[in-house]
Amino acid sequence: MKFKNTMVALLSVTTIAGCQQKTTPTSSLSVEDMEAVVAQKVFYQNLPSASGIESAGIGYYVVGDDSPYLYLLDASYTLVEKTPLFDTTSFAGGRIPKLEKADLESMAQFRYKDADYLLLLGSGATANRNKAFIVRQPDAKEVRAVDISTFYTFLQKILARQASSEVLNIEGLAADDTHFYLLQRRLAAGVNTIFRFKKEEFLRYLMEEGDLPVAAAFYIRLPQIGPYEAGLSGACIYDDKLFFSASIERTLNAVDDGEVLGSFVGFIPLYTLGRAGDAANPLEVAAVQLKNADGTMYTGKAESVVVQAKDESGGYKAILVSDDDQGHSELLEVTLRPRLPAKP
Repeated sequence: MKFKNTMVALLSVTTIAGCQQKTTPTSSLSVEDMEAVVAQKVFYQNLPSASGIESAGIGYYVVGDDSPYLYLLDASYTLVEKTPLFDTTSFAGGRIPKLEKADLESMAQFRYKDADYLLLLGSGATANRNKAFIVRQPDAKEVRAVDISTFYTFLQKILARQASSEVLNIEGLAADDTHFYLLQRRLAAGVNTIFRFKKEEFLRYLMEEGDLPVAAAFYIRLPQIGPYEAGLSGACIYDDKLFFSASIERTLNAVDDGEVLGSFVGFIPLYTLGRAGDAANPLEVAAVQLKNADGTMYTGKAESVVVQAKDESGGYKAILVSDDDQGHSELLEVTLRPRLPAKP
């Protein structure tokens, strides 16, 4: 494999068209004007540790960070199929041991040479987690594993130079017509970081063993609960916005789980990323804490998000998955809507 000089391109950004629909800029609600209400929950006893979700025609693909399978849900959220991504021997107990797991935390669809694929990424937090899996669509039977250690070392160097952290923890992946976006979850003194790559360069590296793609890095600050800042956990592109899920765990590293203090959903208009190029002064980004229909706060750990529709009020219907760290998962149907006025 050939390599370019590893460099970071911090670029100003103009409006970028989303992959699911083309839109013209219109006035819309800001995140601060919204609330995120869980309208429906579906519990999965035998789908462990959901960590990523992506649309699959009229259903959804789900992956778990300690499972070797790609799961398929139908439109009613029923688990209908699972496809092995790699050897299942270590899954005999229902979960891959923490030190052995591939830690697949994110996935996104893309098209390459007239074929459709699903890309799944390990978090990069340990050597076992430096793999990507490329699944050919539509039947998900052709799976190819790719060692992306060199690529992840490149990202670690960017973090070390710009954000004073060498620990990689990739938790989100999204793609539109022109770019791929990888989301780095902050740890301890680190910064929530969004890496952006030109789509053709990224796919040349991934699919053809080409040069490392040039990276643009953007740095954001999310809401806090007490002294703890939310960390990015998932992403998708919709309506010219980078939607994200986030959560707060009482933990200081990329391997151990911690008490969940809250989960969030929000979005960043793509054209604003150009304001987030300074790691020492991250862009303040709003997010809404998830709450149940009765007004209480949702206490699960949101891991990923996919947006399905925009309504006439300017709100959105989103599907999220969460992980209870006990080997189970939950799917959430969430309404991101204009905030209702307080009752007198």
